[in-house]
Amino acid sequence: MSQRVEEVQKKASNVYRICLVSYGALVLSLLAETWWLNPPPGSITSISLLQLLPLLLPLPGLLNRELRAAAWLCFILCFYFISGVLDLWFRPNQPQGWLITAFSVSLFISSMLFIRWQARARRCLTQR
Repeated sequence: MSQRVEEVQKKASNVYRICLVSYGALVLSLLAETWWLNPPPGSITSISLLQLLPLLLPLPGLLNRELRAAAWLCFILCFYFISGVLDLWFRPNQPQGWLITAFSVSLFISSMLFIRWQARARRCLTQR
């Protein structure tokens, strides 16, 4: 039983690292698109804030490994995925849409796997 808990916790830790890396990559790609690759007209600071604020809301809970924050992040990621797909549709030759779509899918999948394995590890620990 102890070996099973350790195995599940190791899986959760590994996928949590992937989740954090994907999160950082998505934030950096959004910032790169707004500031350097495709700067929009108007206040770049306020546009960046509008882009990143929904993504930053679950960050404190995610850093504390809270499952509810990871679940809310998955809901929020739907908007970034749609944004990336629309960017792909209208500008298929530019990499921003590909990057945003790939990072949002990677973050969604890693968050879901983190929720699954962390919940399973906690359940195994409480059954002891």
